[in-house]
Amino acid sequence: MPTLPTINIQNGQITNGPLVPGQPFLWNNPTSSPVTLRSCGNFCQYDSYVIPAASTLQAYLLGQPNTLAYAFVDPAWNTPGMPHIVVNPWPTEKEKEVA
Repeated sequence: MPTLPTINIQNGQITNGPLVPGQPFLWNNPTSSPVTLRSCGNFCQYDSYVIPAASTLQAYLLGQPNTLAYAFVDPAWNTPGMPHIVVNPWPTEKEKEVA
């Protein structure tokens, strides 16, 4: 069985990526408590997922996921500051220093 991409729900880190539309991935809950994710339906097969403590749960990315900013409406993931899950669709050119 191939290794699936995995999203750590505690810090948003994606391992074994990238995520591929229409393909499975794993939610990883490294915490000691079960976690319920809600409002996932715009990019996942189901709208909510309950991930048991210290385990993983398989999910499927939609064939055409919503990739717009703030697509995941859970306020904990949309707080100002460092983004939680970052997917760069293409490389960006580095800014040139101006003397």
